[in-house]
Amino acid sequence: MTIAKRRNETPITEYPPDEIHDGSQDVVTAGTAIQLTTTDTSCRLINIFAKAGNTGNVFVGGSTVSSARGMVLEPARSSDWFPIDNVNKIYIDCEGGNTDGVQYCWVV
Repeated sequence: MTIAKRRNETPITEYPPDEIHDGSQDVVTAGTAIQLTTTDTSCRLINIFAKAGNTGNVFVGGSTVSSARGMVLEPARSSDWFPIDNVNKIYIDCEGGNTDGVQYCWVV
């Protein structure tokens, strides 16, 4: 069985998630990538939301993310749900102030 509710949404092909979790992370120093979490955190899908009060864009990607590379999230915008096996593989950076950041939800 494949479940997809919206066009371009990642389908869930195994079974519906049975847990949802949330968190937040601020960038300590603009221009320096930071992990969403340093804890080993298993997941199946994640959605990342740039905080509405951010003063600039947030960039999402791996450990080499920067303003020149990665997924761009404008303030108050979110990514689509995307599959990944661990939250600690995701890093963020920002071009705005040092309190800019993201909120995120993941399912297992």
